[in-house]
Amino acid sequence: MIENLGKERSTRYRRLWAVLVVVALVTLAVSVTWLAKPTVSAAPAAPPETATLEAMQTALVWVAGVVEPSVVFIEAEQRVGPEEVEEEREEGDEEALPDPWRRFFGPGSPFGPGSPFQMPRPRPRVPSVGQGSGVIIDRDGYILTNNHVVGDSGKVTVYLKDGESYPARVVGVDRLTDFAVLKVDPKRPLAAARFGDADRVKPGMLAIAIGYPFGATGASGYGGGGGRFDEPQRYEPTLTLGVISATNRQIQSEIPGRPFRDLIQTDAPINPGNSGGPLVNIRGEVIGVNQAIFTAAPFGGNIGVGFALPINERTREIIETLKSGGTVVRGQLGVQIKPLTPAVKEIYGAETGVFVDTVQPDSAAARAGIEAEDIITTYDGKAVTSPDQFVNMVQGTKPDTAVEIGLLRSGKPTVLKVTVGAYVPEVAERKPAPPERKRLGLSVEPLSEELARAAGLSGGVQVREVDPMLDGARAGLKPGDVIVRINRESIKSLADYDRVVANLQKGDAVVIRAWARRSGAVTTYEIDSLSE
Repeated sequence: MIENLGKERSTRYRRLWAVLVVVALVTLAVSVTWLAKPTVSAAPAAPPETATLEAMQTALVWVAGVVEPSVVFIEAEQRVGPEEVEEEREEGDEEALPDPWRRFFGPGSPFGPGSPFQMPRPRPRVPSVGQGSGVIIDRDGYILTNNHVVGDSGKVTVYLKDGESYPARVVGVDRLTDFAVLKVDPKRPLAAARFGDADRVKPGMLAIAIGYPFGATGASGYGGGGGRFDEPQRYEPTLTLGVISATNRQIQSEIPGRPFRDLIQTDAPINPGNSGGPLVNIRGEVIGVNQAIFTAAPFGGNIGVGFALPINERTREIIETLKSGGTVVRGQLGVQIKPLTPAVKEIYGAETGVFVDTVQPDSAAARAGIEAEDIITTYDGKAVTSPDQFVNMVQGTKPDTAVEIGLLRSGKPTVLKVTVGAYVPEVAERKPAPPERKRLGLSVEPLSEELARAAGLSGGVQVREVDPMLDGARAGLKPGDVIVRINRESIKSLADYDRVVANLQKGDAVVIRAWARRSGAVTTYEIDSLSE
């Protein structure tokens, strides 16, 4: 009996210890899980520095709300000539046709050479439609944009942010500054932007570009509507942010010897279609009109180097003149000038001024006695420090005004009195460029034997330079490409090239066959309507 009780007690102890062990393990597991669980606490307070960022963000939202209603989308349909007669297919061209087509267009076919069906056919000239941006500068419907956006337009349409559209007329253009002013007749007063002063901007300041990059929907302009994502959003402008990268920049214009001067450079993303739209400061004031980009990308996209025409006291006077339908009157001397290089300074003994490279015959400068190799040091009592400054001073002088010009000649200072003339393009511009520069924006050279062998070409001309603002660049041609045919005519030499290009007319369609260095193959480049 006693023995049985001892056994029962021992069994109960074992069971009790087993329960205690299980409880301890469960408690340990729960504790570990609880300790491993992340502590939930309130989010840390934002540091005081973010207040500045939030203030800037608020300011940018405000700028968008204030400026965007004044930014418009522009479609400009270029004038076209009458119908042309399509030339007959050249002999041998049928060999280049794919096999399925040779049966119909090859020798002996119903539509081949000599067939009564192969008659010259009228080919309608399809108008090209340029697309760009603009900014409303007057509640009555005056709009500022680039001259190159509207060009020689036969029809211009302006679209507001809300999608409302108006036909527009060009009331004034100025090729030297690339400004143009349009006028619409709105049903109600429009939202007009405020002008700032580009002379006060400095590198590092914030810059905001607003416009319509890559045009609108549809197949015209810059393709299938890149930048516009659906029809209801078609006329919503795009805002991009950057800084003023530099001021007083200069890029080549389509007028030889007359570059665009005093431009603002910015890294605020600007793309094709932004042209004519405003560049604004953090106060929502227009300090520039977006004009051009520099790009090395295959498709002409933004790489952070954009340019805008400045809005300052001088350009505001030009804009007011264009707005009133007037012609901008400028002074002119008739000299071609260059900056003072270290070599010129050393040889001619000058420290500041501009170097007179050439003097136009029968010009104001020639009549006053200014000569090539003179160093102009002062103009109307003001020191001359750069070509841009000198050009602005001369152009800002009313014609028939007498001014004193200080200069160095053979190291000796002298002063001449000059009666400023009126700007006349044929006097102010340099000798006309060769046809290839004027018409296509290309500079070409003979094809080297080495490249001809490497490319397997029997002839052609090699592209040396491409003006990024003219037709050749827009078609996609690059330096190093070799042109072998233009409008179905073989190009074997510079003489062939000059002859064919000289016969091209403004508005012509141009098809160029060229060997592309980047692909190593001959491909086609098209220009729908030749700009010059």
